This record gives sequence, structure tokens and C-alpha cells, in this order.
Amino acid sequence: MSDDHYQRLLAVQDHDSRIDQFRHRLDTLPEKAALAVRQVDSKRLVDQREAVQMRRLELQRNLKRNEDELAALEDRAKREHNRLYSGEVTGTRELLTLQEEVDGLRSRCSAMESDALELMVAIEGIETDVAALDTSLEAADAEVVSAQQLLAEAEAAVQAEIDQETAARSAEAADVPEAALASYEALRARMGGVAVARLRNGTCEGCHLALSAMELDRILHAPADELCHCEECGRILVRT
Repeated sequence: MSDDHYQRLLAVQDHDSRIDQFRHRLDTLPEKAALAVRQVDSKRLVDQREAVQMRRLELQRNLKRNEDELAALEDRAKREHNRLYSGEVTGTRELLTLQEEVDGLRSRCSAMESDALELMVAIEGIETDVAALDTSLEAADAEVVSAQQLLAEAEAAVQAEIDQETAARSAEAADVPEAALASYEALRARMGGVAVARLRNGTCEGCHLALSAMELDRILHAPADELCHCEECGRILVRT
């Protein structure tokens, strides 16, 4: 492999390193974290509204049950009241007993009317809470949409840089021998993304370790087309 091929392989590595950096940036965009916060806030409001709505439904059911029982009691009290003054009951003891029953029914009706009023006041308060949560949720959803737009713009900008680097990488890789490129790709997968390093002043810039004098002499006098590797880390070395 010629010096030009080595330089191109080194350029391929440089492009791949930048692409990896851009992809890392894509995964760690601050706009992504900001969107996650907005989504959590929106979800919290949704959960709160659901809980309040469930409470409202429970109170409405209690109010309906109260109203049904109250209607039945009022109907019964009316019937007993009519009996009291219909002349149907004539005995003094029976009349007193009936009067007590009517009074008791009316007392229960009054208590249930008070309970119904309390339920209606509570429901009205919950309606106010629901309206406030709806307003807050609408604002939170708008912030989510805005955060999504900002993230999309940031992702597009980084992706454009990735695409540019990928195109440049492809142009460099086109002139690298297939065997060297295959070795490079296999090493890159094992070496954390960096498979090619410069050999500068007897030191591998991949692992930053100095080669032994014997190995350094061998590499420096090796044929130009020989694929040389660092004895310490195994990366392809480009002699500079």
C-alpha cells in the first residue's frame, strides 16, 4: 500500500472520528434533555387532571345517589304527611307515632339537602381546578411542541454535518485497497472506533506508548506497501 493510500486511510479515520463525535453530539443534544423535561411536566399535569377528574366523577356519583335517596325520602314524607291529615288514622297514639315519623323523615331530608349542598360546592371547586389544569396543560403542551421544533432543528444541523463528513469519508475510502479497508473496519470495531494512528517520534498516537527500538527500526525500514501495526495496541500505523 502506497504512502498516499496510508494518508487516505488516515483521512478516513479522521472522518470516522468526527462522525462518531457528531453522533455522540446528536445523542446528547441539550435540546433533547429540554424536551424530556417538558414532556415530564406535561405528563405530570395530565396525571393531576386525571386524578381530579376521577374525584369529580366520584362526587357526582355521590350527589346522584344523594338526590335519588332524597327524592325517595321526600316522597315518603309527603305520603305520611297526607296520611296524618287524611283522617285515615284516628287513634291518638297512632297519630303521635305518625307525626314523629314525619318529623324524622323531614329531619333526614334536611340533613341530606345539606349534604347535597356540600357536594355541589365541592364539585364546583373541582371544576375550577380542572379548568386551571386545562390551562396549564395547554401551555405545557405548547412548550413541548416548541421544544420538539428546537430539537428537530438542532438534529437537522448535526445530521447535515454527519452527511458532509460521510460524503468526504466515502471519497477518501474509494481509493483505499479493499483489504486494508477491511482490516481497518475490523480493528475499528475492536478498538473503540480508532483503528489508525500516526507514528510520530517513535510513539503511537493511538495508545501514546513508545515502540521498542527494534520494532521501530523494523517499521521504518519495512516496504512502503506493508501494513504495519502498533506492537502495543494493534492499531494500523501511518509513518509520518
